[in-house]
Amino acid sequence: MEKAEIIKLLNEDITGEIEAILIYMRNSFVTENCPPSRKMEEVAKDEMRHTEWLAELIVDLGGTPSMEHKALNFGKEGAEGFLTRLIGLEEGAIAQYKDHIKKISDEEITKKLKHILEEEEGHLKEFKEHLEKLKK
Repeated sequence: MEKAEIIKLLNEDITGEIEAILIYMRNSFVTENCPPSRKMEEVAKDEMRHTEWLAELIVDLGGTPSMEHKALNFGKEGAEGFLTRLIGLEEGAIAQYKDHIKKISDEEITKKLKHILEEEEGHLKEFKEHLEKLKK
């Protein structure tokens, strides 16, 4: 795979991370002070770190990190609605990272993507656990 193609995929990952950061931070601010709101904030900070790692990979390849994001969908109001939306974002990120790992043959890059993937899988698990607790 050409460097330009890898840079394009990594920029797609940055776009997803930025969308998550903005949604998670906003939702953490407007959700009452409860465990899910704190988790949203913590995960947003993880996503910021992922963005930094991805940007470093892009720069190392000679590219420029994109700082774009999609139109923001915060989910239905309230902790349950927000968590449902965040679960969807994590599921989408997991699928995208798995796809990009398959497509990219550079071991250094895929090692970093696999680390991010593991964290995203952890986020998904935590968000699902918080949603289940709210439903009880």
